[in-house]
Amino acid sequence: MNHLYESAAGHSLVTRRALHNADVDAQAAALIYERWEQRYDQLSSGRFDGSVQEMRFPSFTLIRETSNRVLLQKGCTPQGVFAIGTLITMGESGYHCGELMANRTAALLEPGTEFEIRTPERFDLVAAVFSPRDLAANLDAPGLDAHELEADLRRSSKTIGPSNAGPMADFLQRLHACARDTLEHLMIPSNLRQLEEEFYGLLIETLRLARGPEVHALCPNRERIVRRFSAFLDASPESALSIADICEEIGVTRRTLQNATQEVFGIAPQHYLKAIRLNAFRRALKLRQPQEESIGDVAARWGFWHLSQLAQDYRKLFGELPSQTPCIHVS
Repeated sequence: MNHLYESAAGHSLVTRRALHNADVDAQAAALIYERWEQRYDQLSSGRFDGSVQEMRFPSFTLIRETSNRVLLQKGCTPQGVFAIGTLITMGESGYHCGELMANRTAALLEPGTEFEIRTPERFDLVAAVFSPRDLAANLDAPGLDAHELEADLRRSSKTIGPSNAGPMADFLQRLHACARDTLEHLMIPSNLRQLEEEFYGLLIETLRLARGPEVHALCPNRERIVRRFSAFLDASPESALSIADICEEIGVTRRTLQNATQEVFGIAPQHYLKAIRLNAFRRALKLRQPQEESIGDVAARWGFWHLSQLAQDYRKLFGELPSQTPCIHVS
């Protein structure tokens, strides 16, 4: 059963919102910003636990997201919105659009752009989401041109290494701690102005430093293979595909597919395939009408013919049986 806790505090200039999610799909839908079109697939086993905290300032919104399972996050950034986030998980790496993300590495997302992130097992990300137009209008600083800022953002590297992203990571962590513990300090207009100017200054400096390559890119050919693999699964959601079917469709050998998925996702292709299908099956379970469709009916529709094995695999991945997943009645 999913548990969702929400709190809100603040005033007209600063607002804070916190949610705790025990369901991976609730986590994917937790952002205030609309049209992110996010989908999270759980890849590692165990009950999910995550949180999303948002602090909205006049010029940008601060977001901190945590989770305890390896996730494949896919989505599309809303039009007009940029996001810069830093991974603050110690000792583990993630993956962002073809490049590895180590601790304190930053990812930059552009408006209207599809993204794909594979999180580490212990995921902790702090990010700023903003519109260059709103940032420029609110600061009203000489020389701050929204069009020039947007052009600089689009020219920047999309993954920024720790030595270049470190000051931004430190600032976002400090701001999150202050907003969480002493929000009233940020309600003083002069303090609010200073933190927004500091964010803008660090953003410009981070973009300047990010012009040279610093992060380790994945093998481009393997990354392309995995993208074709993922796209094929998304195009055939209810098909009971085999690894042989997939290899034939995307034109690679089993060993080549094995090496590619192992590097990008850290798991074998058959485990990735099973995890994606189980996540899709779980979403279908939530949307079924129990009076009209049984769990077995949904399982058959998704190509799971052995219910006992399905129950074992499902419990191993999600920490619960299919019968324990609640239905969500959509009006």
